[in-house]
Amino acid sequence: SGRRARPAAALAPVARRSIDAAREAGVKLGEIDFPPLLGEKTAFDDVDNVQILDFNRDWAMEGMKELAAELGGEMWMCFPDRKELELAREEWPGAAYAAATLTTLEDAAEVLSGGSEQAWGASFARTAEGLFGTSNLGSAPDMADAPSPAVVFAVQPGEGGPLEDWLNLEKCQPSDGLLVSLNGAFDKLRGGYYPRILFPKLAECVDRFVGEAEALLVLRSVADKGRAGWLWRVYPEPWQLFAQGKEACVQIGEFESRPAYNDCVAMLLKAPPVA
Repeated sequence: SGRRARPAAALAPVARRSIDAAREAGVKLGEIDFPPLLGEKTAFDDVDNVQILDFNRDWAMEGMKELAAELGGEMWMCFPDRKELELAREEWPGAAYAAATLTTLEDAAEVLSGGSEQAWGASFARTAEGLFGTSNLGSAPDMADAPSPAVVFAVQPGEGGPLEDWLNLEKCQPSDGLLVSLNGAFDKLRGGYYPRILFPKLAECVDRFVGEAEALLVLRSVADKGRAGWLWRVYPEPWQLFAQGKEACVQIGEFESRPAYNDCVAMLLKAPPVA
């Protein structure tokens, strides 16, 4: 495509292998989660949601093109909204990228579950669309001839967008296939970031749905008191904890199930410093 390779592109073939393994094992819901702009920005850099959306869109379109070529229309690539969908088509033209069914979370939910959750502004615009045939939502994707999905790949659902995206994500579960969330902030949901008393519908979704997600590829930064490390998992392998030095990473722990963040921090602080 003539684009400069980005550091996080190295994760794409690993993610693809984990998706293949998950499909073979009959996994229904998986998450891929790693720091956006990995290797390009640090926690101290100014990063806005537009940059993160652009990154996730580009990573998904380029990193999953071989899977799209293999599955054709049975690979549904779902973007947060129609504007993002239009940008994906503009930024990634060509048959290799158009092989998949490109759609949005809301439009996919309508097809797969017969309905969707809508944020107030989108709901108003969708009503206008029904009445007048136009709206500011962007063009509706043509889903009439889309085959049933073998993989639904959701790009940045919920994070940086309306809470309804997470509710629609659940409605995008294929009846006989794998649903994958890319950088959908599942850890934030599991950790109770949105109080149950204020967001009961989302809390029920987390209990019923997000808690069932299998970690397909997770790379999470762990840091405290000047020490840094990484929690890493690729399905179906164990979880691994690494201490980060200036020159090298050293594995300091291995777990069969997802360790708590605080446990990772404690293990990191006990481990010898890495050069």
